Order: sequence, then C-alpha cells, then structure tokens
Amino acid sequence: MPNAAGRNGKVNKGDLSGIFVALEADDDYRVVVGEECFDWRELTDSSLRDALDTLAKVLQPFADGRKAAIMEPAYDVECRPSVTLIDALYSPDGGLPRDKRALLQQLVSKCRCVKPDEADLPQPVRVADGPWQEPSWGAAHALARAAMGRAMSCLLMPYATEPDWPSGWLTVTRTTEAGQDEVKVHVLRHPDDIPVFWRGLLTHENVSAERFFTFTEDAFPRLLFADSLRLHHFKGAYAEVLPWLVELLGALDDHFTRTLAECGGDQTQVVRRFGALGLDISPESPNTKKNAKAWEQRNVGYGDGTYRCEWHGKRLWDRDRVHFSLPIATYDDRILIGIFVGHLAT
Repeated sequence: MPNAAGRNGKVNKGDLSGIFVALEADDDYRVVVGEECFDWRELTDSSLRDALDTLAKVLQPFADGRKAAIMEPAYDVECRPSVTLIDALYSPDGGLPRDKRALLQQLVSKCRCVKPDEADLPQPVRVADGPWQEPSWGAAHALARAAMGRAMSCLLMPYATEPDWPSGWLTVTRTTEAGQDEVKVHVLRHPDDIPVFWRGLLTHENVSAERFFTFTEDAFPRLLFADSLRLHHFKGAYAEVLPWLVELLGALDDHFTRTLAECGGDQTQVVRRFGALGLDISPESPNTKKNAKAWEQRNVGYGDGTYRCEWHGKRLWDRDRVHFSLPIATYDDRILIGIFVGHLAT
C-alpha cells in the first residue's frame, strides 16, 4: 500500500482512497475485526508488544482479502493516547514498534474495508443476563450479517475487556426497530478459537455436501483428508450425518493424538475417554485383522504413501463409519481421515 503519511507525520485522509475500498459482490468474509482490538491505551510497552503479536497471530489466517473485514470508522479510533489507528499504522510517530507496525499494517491492509450502512448502526445488545451495552461498529456489523443467516465471527482480543463476552458461539439479544431479536454469533479472542468457528459454520449454515471439504483445512487443521472421501458413501442422509461428523472430526482433531500419548497406547482407555465425550470410536477387532480382504479395505493412499485406517468412529451401531489412521510421523503426527462408509467388511 502507498505510504499515506504526510510531511508532518500525520496521515492525510485525502490519500486513503486505496484503503477505503467499496464492498465487492463476492463479499464472503466471515470475520469482522472489532475496534476494541485496537485499544492499546492502557497497555505498557511490553504488554503492547505481546498484544500486537497475539493480534497478528489471530488475524494472519483471515487477512487474505476474503475472510476478514474492518470497518472504516475503525481508522478513527483512538488506539494510543491522542493517536488514531490510521496514524498508528502509517505514521512513524504513531507509538508502535517499527517491526510490529509494519506487520500489522500489512495484515490490516489485506482486510476488506467496509463502509457502514443503516443496518450497522450500533444499538444496545446484551449476552444472557449481562448488562445492555452499545457494541462497536465491528460487532454491530457482524451481528447484522449473522442476523441474515450467515455464520459470522467478531474478533475481540484477550486484552479487550469490554465487552466481556467469552470466546465461542454466543446468542446475543439485539435492540431493533421492531423491539428485540436474538442472533447467534461467534466471538474470537485467541488463535485456538479459530477451528471452533469454522466447525460451527459447517452446521450453522448447513453447508452443502459439495462445499464441505472447502472448510475442512480450517476447521480441522490436525487432520488429513483422503481424496477418495465421498459424503454420499454414508448410509444416512447428509443432513443427519453432518452434526455427528463435525463433532467427531473436531474431537479427533483436538484430542486423539494427545489422548493416545496420555494413555500410553492403551486402546481401552482411549475408547473410554471418547465415550465420555459422547462419541463411539474403536480400533478394528482381532477378527477383522485376521481377515486379509477386510484388512486390505482399510488401506488408504495419501500423498506418496499408503496408510492403514485401523480405527473408526460410528454414528449408529449398524451404519455410518469414519475410518482413520494412527498419527502419521511424516505428517507431523496428523491423522488421516481415510474412509467414509456405511459399513466395511469385518
């Protein structure tokens, strides 16, 4: 982006035509950066560096011009005493460490800049029995898009104490012209929260089978998916299978490798731990391993290798299986999801 700083070190807003880009037709962004993320007025110098590092880490996966947006009024927010965001980003006298400023400038410039419309006007909102609060432009815009049925996340950082909404999916009560309504929205505060958002998107929007694998890399970053997977290979209808499938894959992504290590490879303990999560997984039985033909069915090609998917999760006792491998060392101990099927031979 061109340097927008004037000779006096302040930013000339007449030079911001490259920043304030109108929304394009394909406005499929999912995360809106709340202005609260840029409130560093109370932070010490060391805390500021930590805050900027965390913000960059969370924003990095989204700041590609398609997945994240920032509201135009955010550039006028006071982020340091008597310093607005636009000056902090583009002026050397903005009070940010040079290296952090350069990275944040790059990330923010890759976000879509949104001019608010009437639907984005902040009106009082609350979560559960909490106090009524006026949201930021970013939060209000995320809620407005979520009210139209789109899965949305509002980026708030751990150092943003107001609003004190927790991470995860929340139901927010909004004040509207007609009275009140309730909107489900995701709050993103930490990098670990990112996969939870994409998993929620799959079920919240009932993403079609044709688009399911578009989101798997973001939703399940510790899993590998075989090219041969097909959702119609389940016996159950896709709408029936989807919630269970997302829950199972999420648990495998979050827990399977770690649980194996903690249990010292004790399969019975692993099965019990997943049972406590409400999920039925198990290794293949000794009889299946003795059946050469059935055992061969569990071999799945991925990359340049073939891996045996010797564990499976099942939706019902007699149908719908997901077969998966043990952690694969050559892929940083990620797990291969190799087979979607009604039932394999045993």
